[in-house]
Amino acid sequence: MITLTFRPLSSESMILVRGAYFRICVDRTLRGPDNAVTARYTDGLWELGRKQHTMLECSAAVYLRVMTSDGRRECIGPYECLKVAGGAIFSNGAYLGAHTPGSLHVHPETDVWSEISLLSDI
Repeated sequence: MITLTFRPLSSESMILVRGAYFRICVDRTLRGPDNAVTARYTDGLWELGRKQHTMLECSAAVYLRVMTSDGRRECIGPYECLKVAGGAIFSNGAYLGAHTPGSLHVHPETDVWSEISLLSDI
Protein backbone atom coordinates (compact mmCIF):
# COMPACT_ATOMS: atom_id res chain seq x y z
CA MET A 1 0.00 0.00 0.00
CA ILE A 2 1.31 3.44 -0.95
CA THR A 3 0.58 6.54 1.12
CA LEU A 4 0.88 9.93 -0.56
CA THR A 5 1.09 13.09 1.53
CA PHE A 6 -0.20 16.29 -0.05
CA ARG A 7 1.50 19.43 1.34
CA PRO A 8 -0.98 22.35 1.44
CA LEU A 9 -0.40 25.74 -0.13
CA SER A 10 -1.61 27.54 2.98
CA SER A 11 -1.52 26.65 6.67
CA GLU A 12 -4.14 23.92 6.31
CA SER A 13 -3.61 20.31 7.30
CA MET A 14 -1.77 17.81 5.12
CA ILE A 15 -3.92 15.23 3.36
CA LEU A 16 -2.98 11.56 3.17
CA VAL A 17 -4.20 9.36 0.32
CA ARG A 18 -3.66 5.59 0.22
CA GLY A 19 -3.80 3.16 -2.68
CA ALA A 20 -2.24 0.03 -4.11
CA TYR A 21 -0.64 2.22 -6.80
CA PHE A 22 -0.98 5.64 -8.40
CA ARG A 23 -0.45 6.96 -11.91
CA ILE A 24 0.44 10.46 -13.11
CA CYS A 25 -1.12 10.66 -16.56
CA VAL A 26 -0.39 12.77 -19.62
CA ASP A 27 -3.57 14.78 -18.93
CA ARG A 28 -1.97 15.96 -15.65
CA THR A 29 -4.20 13.87 -13.43
CA LEU A 30 -3.18 11.59 -10.60
CA ARG A 31 -5.25 8.42 -10.71
CA GLY A 32 -5.60 5.51 -8.30
CA PRO A 33 -6.28 1.79 -8.84
CA ASP A 34 -9.91 2.34 -9.85
CA ASN A 35 -8.78 4.90 -12.48
CA ALA A 36 -10.70 7.63 -10.63
CA VAL A 37 -9.05 11.06 -10.54
CA THR A 38 -7.41 11.60 -7.15
CA ALA A 39 -5.87 15.01 -7.95
CA ARG A 40 -5.07 17.35 -10.86
CA TYR A 41 -1.89 19.24 -11.58
CA THR A 42 -2.82 22.78 -12.65
CA ASP A 43 -0.72 25.95 -12.77
CA GLY A 44 2.11 24.36 -10.79
CA LEU A 45 -0.11 23.05 -7.97
CA TRP A 46 -1.84 19.80 -7.12
CA GLU A 47 -5.59 20.26 -6.70
CA LEU A 48 -7.23 17.75 -4.41
CA GLY A 49 -10.90 18.59 -4.12
CA ARG A 50 -11.09 22.37 -3.83
CA LYS A 51 -7.75 22.71 -2.05
CA GLN A 52 -4.38 23.42 -3.61
CA HIS A 53 -1.14 21.71 -2.61
CA THR A 54 2.47 22.56 -3.45
CA MET A 55 3.69 18.98 -3.62
CA LEU A 56 2.97 15.38 -2.94
CA GLU A 57 5.39 13.11 -1.13
CA CYS A 58 5.86 9.42 -0.51
CA SER A 59 8.22 8.18 2.17
CA ALA A 60 8.05 4.43 1.61
CA ALA A 61 9.94 2.29 -0.90
CA VAL A 62 8.40 3.05 -4.30
CA TYR A 63 9.28 1.98 -7.81
CA LEU A 64 8.53 4.14 -10.82
CA ARG A 65 7.36 2.72 -14.12
CA VAL A 66 7.71 5.53 -16.63
CA MET A 67 6.80 5.91 -20.26
CA THR A 68 9.31 8.00 -22.16
CA SER A 69 8.39 10.43 -24.92
CA ASP A 70 9.37 7.81 -27.53
CA GLY A 71 6.99 5.21 -26.03
CA ARG A 72 9.51 3.07 -24.13
CA ARG A 73 8.60 1.80 -20.66
CA GLU A 74 11.26 1.74 -17.97
CA CYS A 75 11.13 0.60 -14.34
CA ILE A 76 13.39 2.46 -11.92
CA GLY A 77 13.87 2.41 -8.17
CA PRO A 78 13.08 1.64 -5.49
CA TYR A 79 13.22 5.11 -3.99
CA GLU A 80 12.77 5.58 -0.25
CA CYS A 81 11.59 9.16 -0.52
CA LEU A 82 9.81 10.87 -3.43
CA LYS A 83 8.69 14.45 -3.86
CA VAL A 84 6.58 15.53 -6.81
CA ALA A 85 6.56 19.32 -7.18
CA GLY A 86 6.91 21.96 -9.87
CA GLY A 87 6.22 19.42 -12.64
CA ALA A 88 9.18 17.25 -11.61
CA ILE A 89 9.98 14.22 -9.46
CA PHE A 90 12.82 14.14 -6.92
CA SER A 91 14.28 11.54 -4.57
CA ASN A 92 16.34 12.80 -1.63
CA GLY A 93 16.81 16.10 -3.47
CA ALA A 94 18.04 14.47 -6.70
CA TYR A 95 16.11 15.20 -9.90
CA LEU A 96 14.67 12.03 -11.48
CA GLY A 97 12.47 13.36 -14.28
CA ALA A 98 9.53 15.55 -15.23
CA HIS A 99 5.84 14.86 -15.75
CA THR A 100 4.93 18.27 -17.18
CA PRO A 101 6.36 20.12 -20.19
CA GLY A 102 7.62 23.55 -19.21
CA SER A 103 8.68 22.46 -15.74
CA LEU A 104 11.38 24.70 -14.30
CA HIS A 105 13.34 21.56 -13.47
CA VAL A 106 13.38 19.92 -16.91
CA HIS A 107 16.93 19.40 -18.04
CA PRO A 108 17.56 19.89 -21.77
CA GLU A 109 19.05 16.40 -22.13
CA THR A 110 16.03 14.65 -20.58
CA ASP A 111 12.55 14.19 -21.93
CA VAL A 112 9.21 14.54 -20.19
CA TRP A 113 7.67 11.27 -19.07
CA SER A 114 4.17 10.87 -20.48
CA GLU A 115 3.01 8.49 -17.77
CA ILE A 116 4.44 7.64 -14.36
CA SER A 117 3.19 4.80 -12.18
CA LEU A 118 4.11 4.69 -8.50
CA LEU A 119 4.31 1.04 -7.47
CA SER A 120 5.11 -0.68 -4.19
CA ASP A 121 6.34 -3.77 -6.05
CA ILE A 122 7.41 -4.61 -9.61
